[in-house]
Amino acid sequence: MAGFMTTLLSMMSGYDGLEPHILAAFLILTGLGLRIEAAIADRKS
Repeated sequence: MAGFMTTLLSMMSGYDGLEPHILAAFLILTGLGLRIEAAIADRKS
């Protein structure tokens, strides 16, 4: 997971037009999605 995030950050930092708050929002949404997925998986088991 950490490798994926590192790759994502390095790819996105190459774009000059990308606003930092867009990247922050994307990372927050990714984190929320992972927590929801973990909660659902935990409930099923």
